[in-house]
Amino acid sequence: LTLAIDYIFCGLLTVIMIFAYPLFDWFFHFRGDGDILKITVLVAFYICCIPAWIALISIIKLMKNIMAENVFTENTVFLIRLLSWCCAAVSFVCFVAGFIYMPLWFVTLAAAFMMLILRVLKSVMAKATEIKNENELTI
Repeated sequence: LTLAIDYIFCGLLTVIMIFAYPLFDWFFHFRGDGDILKITVLVAFYICCIPAWIALISIIKLMKNIMAENVFTENTVFLIRLLSWCCAAVSFVCFVAGFIYMPLWFVTLAAAFMMLILRVLKSVMAKATEIKNENELTI
């Protein structure tokens, strides 16, 4: 189910990337805001699409590892670390863009919190991987 939802999100992100400009143009024209806000949010969105794609691909790889029962591996730890850095990148971009469009600071907080959760999960997985590797060496 998670893998299927991830593929759906890949499709949705593609569609949103294609229609982002008309959507943001309509939204900011409807609100009566200037072009500076529209351009800021649009640039922040497209910059955030890079870590979003990296995160989606990482989740697909992570789920395939789990389905292959390769859970406690260095690759899994790496993928979770990569996910946390993707959240950090989105948080940073939205923080900077938030000085022009303040509602992006809510995205900053959400992404930073998700990064924190993923860092804790990465630490737990790294320790579990270390214990598993030690146990495999024990006779």
